[in-house]
Amino acid sequence: MITIVGGGLSAAKCVESYREQGGTDEIVVWSQDAHGPYHRPPLSKRLLRGESEPADALVHPLDWYAAQGVELRLGERVESLDELEADVIVIATGARPRALGDALRLRTIDDSLEIRRRAESARSAVVVGGGFIGCEVTASLTQLGVSVTQVVREPMVFATLQAPPLSESLHEIYRAHGVDLRLDATDIPDAELVVAGIGVDPNVELARDAGLEVRSGVVVDERFATGRPGVYAIGDVAEFFDPVFRRHRRIEHWSNAAYHGTTLGRILAGDAEARYDIVSAFFSEEFGRSFRLFGDPQGHDEASLDGDFTDGNAVYRFFQGGNTIGAVVMGQDEETENALKDEIRAGAAAAG
Repeated sequence: MITIVGGGLSAAKCVESYREQGGTDEIVVWSQDAHGPYHRPPLSKRLLRGESEPADALVHPLDWYAAQGVELRLGERVESLDELEADVIVIATGARPRALGDALRLRTIDDSLEIRRRAESARSAVVVGGGFIGCEVTASLTQLGVSVTQVVREPMVFATLQAPPLSESLHEIYRAHGVDLRLDATDIPDAELVVAGIGVDPNVELARDAGLEVRSGVVVDERFATGRPGVYAIGDVAEFFDPVFRRHRRIEHWSNAAYHGTTLGRILAGDAEARYDIVSAFFSEEFGRSFRLFGDPQGHDEASLDGDFTDGNAVYRFFQGGNTIGAVVMGQDEETENALKDEIRAGAAAAG
């Protein structure tokens, strides 16, 4: 039996991939969420704006799991890994948003619906945070007609991306849409609606209590195995070994969760070659514009810009020792993006 603790995207993709590869073991998925596995990107975008409904975010309809011989234990909590009777345990417990007083947070479908409900009557809102959730919620609330003040503690939005040309272009776009953007700020003004997007903490408690190695997340190798036989970790909670950059990383984005789950499903079905082996990528979208980050800017010593983010067409490369190790892109076609990933893979290997 395979037991998956956590009911997010990585869990759903693990089930899907395992069955597609011919895996026949019984599967039980435990999830504290009552909705079943769903995609999180719509929560700060289309769902929040009322352009889609909860069912649209589901990875699969709930009856799909029954057809696949999967028992969904929704709205239920696992207190200890020792209580699970399984040959394989997959920790896919994700992460939880950090609290900020009484401010609303966004992680679940119910969170998104509550913010949407409050926005129907709110004339003003404050969003605290300049990362993915903060920027996406600000854009969505503004599009709903709410007057938004965005409080960013760093000198620019998306400061962790270390791409000033992108951040500066977003500052212009947000202000052009009427957002009161306050950078290097800590004071939170009064508003009818306050939403915090100040990061997340991985849900590592089950793993730590079971004696597994935990650093920034549950430590696993490139095949997502922990130090305990038969126990794996995937998605936001996993600090996995990335062979492209030859170091452990933890990534909190949709594409990473999908890839982890799909790859582990192949591994559990018997694929001896499957492992983490891609150039990491993630995306964000605000006011109809999207950008992507490939690779990892950590440790770069130089950067260069081709194009202009304000015009919606740009590539901002990060270099280490003259080798490309990452890039932020906007408005590029698939062929260009794939070539850039190959450039990053080769650059990371050369950078050593």
